[in-house]
Amino acid sequence: MDIYATREELKSRQKNIFDLKLNVAYYARVSTDKEEQKTSIEHQWTFFEQLISDVKNWTLVDGYIDEGISGITVTHREEFQRMLQDAKAGKIDLIITKEITRFARNVLDSIRYTRELLDCGTAVWFRNDNINTLDEDCTGRKQKTFKSCAFRSCKIHTERCGSW
Repeated sequence: MDIYATREELKSRQKNIFDLKLNVAYYARVSTDKEEQKTSIEHQWTFFEQLISDVKNWTLVDGYIDEGISGITVTHREEFQRMLQDAKAGKIDLIITKEITRFARNVLDSIRYTRELLDCGTAVWFRNDNINTLDEDCTGRKQKTFKSCAFRSCKIHTERCGSW
């Protein structure tokens, strides 16, 4: 997807993201095998599958789920790596994830992979954080918001771990 053309389309035609024909994937992750986190991953999976199927213009590409794997690095997150490969191959226009900490706990990784995905034409929507990299402000004025939100989310998550 041409990120800049899509941003212009959203801005000039007064459309929203749900009006766009997109190939959409979701990413979900929990860091332990505890029972409550198994329930969390099921809720994430069900929610995203339903959300994507409810939008007539969207096509579900795949769901990428890493279970029982820390988000501190992406080294052992096989599904995250597969998602990156599929995005670089042009299969994904938009990735939806619950929040920044599901994507990466490391602030620098969050920024790095978000930029990397944008460079290959894939946007990321951090749903609970209300941040969508299709929003041109995400690379301008909102970039500070993204960085501060990523930092805050990562800090809070390291202090206490919650579930969906």
